[in-house]
Amino acid sequence: MSPDPDRTVSPAAPRGKYLSPGDVIGKYRIVRDVALGGMAQVFLVHPEGPEGFAKRYVIKRILPQYAQDEQFAKMFITEAKVAALLDHPNIVHVFDFETESASDGGYYLVMEYVAGASLAAIVKANRRRGTPLGQQIAVEIGTAMAHALSYAHELSLPNGKPLELVHQDVSPGNVLVSRDGAVKLADFGVVKTSLTSTEVGVVNGKWAYMSPEQISGQPVDKRSDLFSLGIVLYEIVTGQRLFRAENAAATASRVMNAAITPPSALVLEVDQRLDDIIMKMLERDPNARYQTAAALAAELEAVRASPPFSDGNSRLRTLVRSIFPDEEGDPVLGASSLASASRPSPVALHAAEPVAPDQMSGPSTDVGPQSPTSVRGAGRTLRLVGIVAACLAASAIVSVLCWLAISR
Repeated sequence: MSPDPDRTVSPAAPRGKYLSPGDVIGKYRIVRDVALGGMAQVFLVHPEGPEGFAKRYVIKRILPQYAQDEQFAKMFITEAKVAALLDHPNIVHVFDFETESASDGGYYLVMEYVAGASLAAIVKANRRRGTPLGQQIAVEIGTAMAHALSYAHELSLPNGKPLELVHQDVSPGNVLVSRDGAVKLADFGVVKTSLTSTEVGVVNGKWAYMSPEQISGQPVDKRSDLFSLGIVLYEIVTGQRLFRAENAAATASRVMNAAITPPSALVLEVDQRLDDIIMKMLERDPNARYQTAAALAAELEAVRASPPFSDGNSRLRTLVRSIFPDEEGDPVLGASSLASASRPSPVALHAAEPVAPDQMSGPSTDVGPQSPTSVRGAGRTLRLVGIVAACLAASAIVSVLCWLAISR
């Protein structure tokens, strides 16, 4: 058999270079770019086998300039170690973890190709229709996510020691839906586990989807993820953002203090069982929530088994295909699969996560946890933001006074 001329068109990129379609990384050839962020690149790839065999995967590659950065490399390695333990139909599979060469230590993950869209992209596209995604979609997605979290929360290490995993970033960008209606949880990049050291006062995640204990920098456990999932389901049912405000400080304050209106008070004909489930997930006291994802999954399964929820998967599949009719759409990962260019910083506070234009077809480099955001205590965070806001306000007042003086 004559050699495939495409194999030698573009050799593996030199150290320190951004990769492009046609380049080779390990045994994989890049088909196209998916996203580029401050920490990593994401590509659609395939290994080229005999007789034209080419199965598609997604590669997430840490950028060369961060390969030697201890903090980013540690995050990436932790994600890989955790991913190696996860094997569940409602969790995005990670198949391999490699380095490009011994000299540059460029890490990359080989991940499952999911042809579909993130929940964030689905919500954004659905806004044009002027109606919420609705309770049937909420039950279908909620049930799948509850099963995924139940599996992850109860996982043990090979030696029998509990992994004590908390995802810490359950949000629409990390909920993926395939064109066949499969629902998968993605991005374990900021997990808390028994393998990782946790510093009290350090916050990871997206402000608008954090639990109160997460916002305040207190120790979190698996019940924190259930609060975050409750926010996601609330927003699917109502079509309204629950806690998102004009900036991070205001969003954090809403998570801690804002009154939560039941979905049934905002949308007609919400099933009372689902209404009660969501409100229980959103209890600010962890002891008042579901104590396990398995208990939540059982209640959602009971709702899902009855009309009009029993055809939820068919509705979800139809929804994704109607919004994204292109069968060859980009693969999707978690929206926070790429960190932003800035390093974690106590003052790296942004408004609640924006939706980038390209998020409708793939992961965004701008969405979610901003770097991820690391803040030493919400009190300090809010004080810093308050100081900055006060300074900006004072500056604006001075400018107006100067303009008035000049105009006279």
